[in-house]
Amino acid sequence: MKYIKLISFTALVFSAGLVIAADVPTVPANPAPAADKSVKITKVSGTVQLMKDGVVVMTIKPGDAIPANLDPGLSFRVVSGNIEVEAGGMKINGVTGSDFKPTFSNGSMVVSSQGSGSVEVKSPSGYSVVLPNGSEVKMTDTGTTTNVEVQKGRAVVTDAAGGGTQIVNVGESAAVPSAPVVVVQTETPKETPKEEPKEEAVVDAGYPADTTVYTPETAVIVTQEATEATEVSGSTP
Repeated sequence: MKYIKLISFTALVFSAGLVIAADVPTVPANPAPAADKSVKITKVSGTVQLMKDGVVVMTIKPGDAIPANLDPGLSFRVVSGNIEVEAGGMKINGVTGSDFKPTFSNGSMVVSSQGSGSVEVKSPSGYSVVLPNGSEVKMTDTGTTTNVEVQKGRAVVTDAAGGGTQIVNVGESAAVPSAPVVVVQTETPKETPKEEPKEEAVVDAGYPADTTVYTPETAVIVTQEATEATEVSGSTP
């Protein structure tokens, strides 16, 4: 009987006295979440053109209904006002002059900015990625962080608090949290209130404290009546 040495994870099939090795695909322990490829408009103020392959397919003006189902291959040109698009679980904001397009590739979302106005991509954690004209970033969610890779131009990354700004140039990348950071505040232990010392009754040294209750007696004046004695003669007068 011959044995075949197994290099990768295999399933053994016994047939006609022989051991046959059949490769079985392995599954990563922690696969990255699949990218959400849906694209929808959440806010519009002004006039916006929806384009595909350089051709305007729809113009949204003030008062027009916002289309619910959008082609993932559309680009957005803001003629006036601003627009907010939700794509890949992130918010993309464009202002007057912005021309941007979100696309999906291999579990990542790519956002390109071609207009004169800047484009802002905001992650669920509140981090902001601003793209000037001619910039392109590739954003990949690993489950705990979102990797921001600049493929063209540059990007300005700002944290959720509005500070910690960094400029990421082409060929560079930055990692931002995928979800909001939860800050746990520890409660400061309260101080035990100090008790004021109680005042004790002062007693003269050597003499016990007098606790007897005295009831005042009613003053009584005794009137003594004097009886005058009269001598009586023994003989009759």
